[in-house]
Amino acid sequence: MESPYGQQVVRKGRFLREQVYRKLKESILSAKIEPNQRLIEEKLANEMGTSRTPVREAIQKLEKEGLIHKLPRGGFAVNVITDEEIEEVFGVRSVLEGYAAYLATLRATDEDLCAMEAIVKQQEICLDNGETDEVVRLNTSLHDMIYACAKSKKLITIINDLRDLIFRYRILILRYEGMAAISIQDHKDMIALMRAKNARQVEKLVRKHIIRGMGLIKKKMGQEARRKRKPKR
Repeated sequence: MESPYGQQVVRKGRFLREQVYRKLKESILSAKIEPNQRLIEEKLANEMGTSRTPVREAIQKLEKEGLIHKLPRGGFAVNVITDEEIEEVFGVRSVLEGYAAYLATLRATDEDLCAMEAIVKQQEICLDNGETDEVVRLNTSLHDMIYACAKSKKLITIINDLRDLIFRYRILILRYEGMAAISIQDHKDMIALMRAKNARQVEKLVRKHIIRGMGLIKKKMGQEARRKRKPKR
């Protein structure tokens, strides 16, 4: 079975602890390690080609960040995504990113908008080629560009505090069948409105875009919960 950390073994050296932590965190955020999956130090250390010490330290750090929890009988497991967390994160996101898009519409240059359009075109190519991970990466790049165009340091700082959670949910949304195509169309509509300098409509579109994603995630989580409760025949 292929390791969720990829084929490259963690490099030994000065930054070993940080590398182990980063790889574990990326695996959780990208859903390569799924909610409720147990983390076993010895197994993780073997898969990552390191000792148990940096793995243990990474696990302690991830627990403090709220990505994993301690099990009653020992060990740790990845936190399950709850409806309350989804509503809270997406509610905050809709306000922050909507406002960022509003400011970006007023402050973006033609060069900025052309760069955004180039990203969306590349997204379409990747979608046609079935390159889902690249669609996610480009999606993140586009949103980062919108934040930068807003030219609000405080707003960017606040959004960056939610960055890991945003990325985790973005992956789940864009892997939902048909959602990547809808997302790309939303981006096209958004850029067209930005060119027209219709800041209020851009803000409304971004909020709608995010709330739709919240609905899809809640639906998917509900389906998975019902599937797990269904008795085996």
